[in-house]
Amino acid sequence: MTSVAPLMTLRRMFAVLVLFSTTRFVWNGWVETQVLEPIWTFPFDGFEWLPRPSAAGAWALFSGMIFGGLMLLAGRTAKIGAALFFVCFTYVELLDKSNYLNHYYFVSLVAFMLCWLPTTSKTPQVPRLAVTSIRFLLALVYFYAGLAKINPDWLFKAQPLAMWLPQHSSFPVLGPLFATREVAFVFSWAGAAFDLFAPFALFSDRIRPFFYPVLVTFHVLTWILFPIGVFPWVMIATTTVFFKDEWHAKIWGRLPWSACHVPVVNSENDVATWSTCQVAFVWLFLGIQMVFPWRTLAYDGSMYWHESGYRFGWRVMLMEKAGWATYYIQNERGEEREFPVGDFLTPNQEKMMATQPDLILATARHIQEIWNDAKGEYVRVRAEVWATLNGRRSQLMIDPFVDLTTLENDWGQRTYVLPLDSVIRPRQYEALKDSLRDARGW
Repeated sequence: MTSVAPLMTLRRMFAVLVLFSTTRFVWNGWVETQVLEPIWTFPFDGFEWLPRPSAAGAWALFSGMIFGGLMLLAGRTAKIGAALFFVCFTYVELLDKSNYLNHYYFVSLVAFMLCWLPTTSKTPQVPRLAVTSIRFLLALVYFYAGLAKINPDWLFKAQPLAMWLPQHSSFPVLGPLFATREVAFVFSWAGAAFDLFAPFALFSDRIRPFFYPVLVTFHVLTWILFPIGVFPWVMIATTTVFFKDEWHAKIWGRLPWSACHVPVVNSENDVATWSTCQVAFVWLFLGIQMVFPWRTLAYDGSMYWHESGYRFGWRVMLMEKAGWATYYIQNERGEEREFPVGDFLTPNQEKMMATQPDLILATARHIQEIWNDAKGEYVRVRAEVWATLNGRRSQLMIDPFVDLTTLENDWGQRTYVLPLDSVIRPRQYEALKDSLRDARGW
């Protein structure tokens, strides 16, 4: 058994952050631009059945997040508040893959864990696994982020930092250094070393007091340099769960409100115990988090290009990918025309779609459906998609003469995605275009 103090700190800090983040989301008008305004959405696989919320439904979801955060902060109804926040937050995230961010996934996981972890003064002593489980998840995030950085682009080309850092050349004092390629390499290697070393340092009572200031500096610097929202602050706050029980008791003991103090064990009723089923559930949950990111090994080619298995793998800030897509429809009479896909997608959706193969397929399905509804005729859909990854020259990303509506967004190989660094460049494509069209029977 161990003290509930670290989990009490985690709950309170997490509640404050989600309240701030949700309020910021609403204040910036993102409820309208990301939830209500899109004509088309890209729901996650298996969740296409989730109904899109009306304006009243969207505001109910975000109100639920705020109310859940307040309940989580208050403590007495912490698990109910965590469950309310988790359901509302995750519902919104499942509506559209184009809005996916690693830290959204992390927030959902932590909220889910707070639904069943003891985090209040009702149970001063909790199973050691309760604290270890959240520590293990945090360690996993850092370690997998470090492993993902062991790739040629990051280590030997300093990409994408070599493109990002020069944008901050006007930064006070350090700006001129950011413009040099050598600093990009230093940041790349230091970032990989930091992520890989973080789990071991955080678990070590000797190293942690010296490492935590480095962790804070690292995350504050990334927050200043890169537009990654509240994620750095989430990591700074949640990693305090590694601190000793005495630290948490001392911090909360300084507050004048007795309700915030770490409780003392007075009887056996103050000790929380877990059944075998609860322990098995925790290990199953952690096992899934440990194994699921490795699914990308089942796919050939560059995961950063075809993106099969890329999401939910803690691959943070590893690529700068840009693209543009032109869609064409062909009716049963063989007549072809360009489809104005930009009229149906938000700017963010169009940006994300042009670099992510599963969104490219989903867009083709949307085009076929809307054309059939409007014109009552069957059409085939193809796309010419040009993309660039980590400073490479632009190249053709997918087979331009395959009917995208005949393909499925499943966990199989994305054979319609052309290999990274293929020889097809814009000039070569123009020369080969007619022969490719004939070969595909388009």
